[in-house]
Amino acid sequence: MSRRISQGVLVVGSIGALINIVDAIGKGRPEPHDAFAALVVLGAGGELLEERRPRAAKALYAVASVLLVVAGSVAGARAWASFFRGAAYDWLDLGLGVLVVLYVAVGAGRLLAHLSRRASKSRRNAGLLSE
Repeated sequence: MSRRISQGVLVVGSIGALINIVDAIGKGRPEPHDAFAALVVLGAGGELLEERRPRAAKALYAVASVLLVVAGSVAGARAWASFFRGAAYDWLDLGLGVLVVLYVAVGAGRLLAHLSRRASKSRRNAGLLSE
């Protein structure tokens, strides 16, 4: 994404986050979907920091991932519980719960593949050193 677009996304996401904060204060209780404007801000901030401060960008991406999993899990769990009870539920939250499960599964698979490659590379290097 270009720098100009990232800056625009950061501004619009910040406005959305402020609106969600005011809304949550007015309702007295934050909803899981209120966190998604913050996800946009974290993603845009990570994109802007990627060239100059890659470690800070990586930290923002990690925080965004954790926030996504937590907010999506809460929204999905509520929707699925309502679905199984036969009560009213939101299809968007129901789908979000499924997407979060898939997101976590893909992340776990990538981590296991990375660890497997690292272990096999380590065994190969140990074999070369012993010869």
